[in-house]
Amino acid sequence: MTRASALRLLAACLITGALLPLTVARGEETLVWTTNTNGDLISLTYGSLDTSKPPVLLLTCFNEMDVAVLEIFGTIEGARPGQKISIDLAAGSVQSSIDGAVELDDKTGLMFAEASEVKIAPVLSALKSPGPLTVKTAATTRTLPEVGRAEAAEKFSKDCQVS
Repeated sequence: MTRASALRLLAACLITGALLPLTVARGEETLVWTTNTNGDLISLTYGSLDTSKPPVLLLTCFNEMDVAVLEIFGTIEGARPGQKISIDLAAGSVQSSIDGAVELDDKTGLMFAEASEVKIAPVLSALKSPGPLTVKTAATTRTLPEVGRAEAAEKFSKDCQVS
């Protein structure tokens, strides 16, 4: 084996080793806590980095209108569009219950829970608390991870001026 052949073989092995984790990772989508600020619009999400997919949780602050909205996307068992429901958040010893309703996304036909004119302090208190976050909408309960949540909630709370 010549030196050039050995280098090509080594390079191929390194490239294959580097790309293998990427192909394995594609099979399972990573969901993360993120915040985004665009002028007076501030959002905190838990979901995919692919913005074409709806997040699991979306908290939006409209500073200029002094309004905050909480939306929970995904299956909502035991509910129908237009039905009033409670959106319950709990982490550690902190619990927050928000009045909301089940809505229907016009584009996708999927249901989601929405609470408008949310009091932001109780929601942020739950988001900043340690431990997994339990989100209950009608008969559906989801558990969202703690990793990155407190940091995202802290950044969101610095930019959101809604009370």
